[in-house]
Amino acid sequence: MEVEYVLARKILQLANQIIRNRNEDLKGLGLTAEQADALRFFQGSSNRSAVDLKEHLGISHQAARAIVERMVARDLLMTKISQTDARYKEVSLTEKGMELFEIMQSNCAHTGNQLLSNIGDRDRERFLFLVTQAIDNLKKANESSRGVANDMKGVGE
Repeated sequence: MEVEYVLARKILQLANQIIRNRNEDLKGLGLTAEQADALRFFQGSSNRSAVDLKEHLGISHQAARAIVERMVARDLLMTKISQTDARYKEVSLTEKGMELFEIMQSNCAHTGNQLLSNIGDRDRERFLFLVTQAIDNLKKANESSRGVANDMKGVGE
């Protein structure tokens, strides 16, 4: 059990350090890591919404909407009502957002390069596989525990 605890703590430390490094790298551009991820997500795509961003980033709908709204206010993103569904707002980059994305792309590979320095290509692929598997395991566990919690509603009342 100790190994699992230490590993979980190390992964949390890694995630926090990645966020700190990315935020430091992005500070000069006036972006947070989540805003940079939103720029990357909406860049070159159409028919995507804040709901799609929510799914991509694994955040709440309110958080995704807040990110989009802040970036619209800064003229980095624009929204328009979908022609196929009036309840749906499509999100895309403005010209200013595209320019910032290009600058970000050239400046912000820094954290990823630091993270993976001294790790060979084969180990990088294995690391990606293992991290993806760990995330999937946690998602499945959360889904199954929500199912159990829903099944327990009304028990003992």
